[in-house]
Amino acid sequence: MRKSLEPAWAKLMYLHPYSPEFFEGKFWSKLKATFKKVKARIYKKLIDGITEVMLEVTESDIRNWFTHCCYCTS
Repeated sequence: MRKSLEPAWAKLMYLHPYSPEFFEGKFWSKLKATFKKVKARIYKKLIDGITEVMLEVTESDIRNWFTHCCYCTS
């Protein structure tokens, strides 16, 4: 990965393997809210809920979550 990025003047940044303030605090709360909305109590509804939340997560959401965790997003 590094060898392919260096010629493009890109910088490889390693993220912490588990960042609770990113994953649990933001994405999972959005996921849980969607599950409550679709009343995911059976397998089909669970799959529908996962699909729905994945479609609802925007590029702006991801950028804001990374910025919130102090990762460079420029």
